[in-house]
Amino acid sequence: MKHIIKIILALFIGFQVNQAVAQSDELVNVCALGIGNATYLKDYKVKLSASSVSPPSAKFNVIMNKGTMYKITVCNAEGYAGEAVVQLMENATLLGTNLKPDGTFVTAIGFQCQKTGMYSINLSFKDGKEGAAVAILSYVNM
Repeated sequence: MKHIIKIILALFIGFQVNQAVAQSDELVNVCALGIGNATYLKDYKVKLSASSVSPPSAKFNVIMNKGTMYKITVCNAEGYAGEAVVQLMENATLLGTNLKPDGTFVTAIGFQCQKTGMYSINLSFKDGKEGAAVAILSYVNM
């Protein structure tokens, strides 16, 4: 009897994990439709818990090439209160963000790379709310 319960529990947990992966892949597919005249390079999926003390964030390092126009498109998952804030950084320098000074968001940011090097894409959620989102890095076809 214990073995049957363990098997049922394992199947249930496996189903939940597969469902979460399928949902994040669906969000990537939907978000990729919004990149317009750009070529998909990579996607960055995040799901962060809420925190009022220290808002959680995720950092992804990427090498960008001089002379290339990059675009970062952001899409939030439904069912979460958090709105994704993406920041493109070079060391401690903020190069771009989708959060405007008035507190509103844009769906994508563009960046004309001036020098080849390591950059970071930082993702968090406004006001430390729980959220799930995807950011798609692409380069703009000129």
